[in-house]
Amino acid sequence: MSNPKISILLPAYKSGNLLNNIFLQGYLKNTKVDCELIIYNNGSDGNLEFLCNFDLLNQIEDIILIGDGKNNLGLNAALNRCAKVATGDYFYLPHTDMYLMPGWDLALLEACKNLPPVSFLLCSRSIEPGYSHIPSQIIKNYGNEWHNFQEDKLLSEYKQYLEKGIVTNARMPFFLHRKLWDKLGGVDEKYFSYCTDDDLIQDCFDKGVRRFLMIYSSLVYHLQGSSNKQQNIDRDSDKPYKYFIKKWKSKYPDIAHPGQYHPKLIPFETRIQ
Repeated sequence: MSNPKISILLPAYKSGNLLNNIFLQGYLKNTKVDCELIIYNNGSDGNLEFLCNFDLLNQIEDIILIGDGKNNLGLNAALNRCAKVATGDYFYLPHTDMYLMPGWDLALLEACKNLPPVSFLLCSRSIEPGYSHIPSQIIKNYGNEWHNFQEDKLLSEYKQYLEKGIVTNARMPFFLHRKLWDKLGGVDEKYFSYCTDDDLIQDCFDKGVRRFLMIYSSLVYHLQGSSNKQQNIDRDSDKPYKYFIKKWKSKYPDIAHPGQYHPKLIPFETRIQ
């Protein structure tokens, strides 16, 4: 029986260098299962020719390019538009500053093959070049910009980070079944960039999901926010955080900030395997 299809939903905002030199390199070299790549040109000061290296795109069998590049709709709005044209059984939500490591796809499909489709939110484990407040992430510097990324060194050393472990955790890049996405009704477009992952997790919990799992054998290298650096957004604004609290506090009174989720029921960072 063949593997199901994965739809990769990838908004790209002024990130041609990251898309072409980081994400597409890992995707082309290290993807083994049936995937479709959906790129949304989310305000790139030009058309897709400005954003994409078509020599690379022509190597991808199943790809959909959407968005006119005139306006930055925000991360969630772009994800929703990608999802509308997606045909896959599963959705994967990486960023352009993530390099997909060998085995990323097979590990995720293996982890969920016996799980009901609306019961889980999985994620890959990331290798980060600098500080991370997430204990389960790996800290090892292979470059923090597209022009100093040490791809060959990473590929020669990554096997030392492969583990069969799973922890109770969830954060980008998320992996979920399209039936769960449909149950959620997509993602909340009132979030522009920040708190998007927090809200998705909380929404999943609200819809009955209790399996929030980081799959240690699915690795990505993350250039730690390089995709966000491209965006002209107000980092000092607390608007998304206030909105998160307003949205969820009536139903979950103990929630005081994004990232808390519902800690009495979700023991994050607990090793379960």
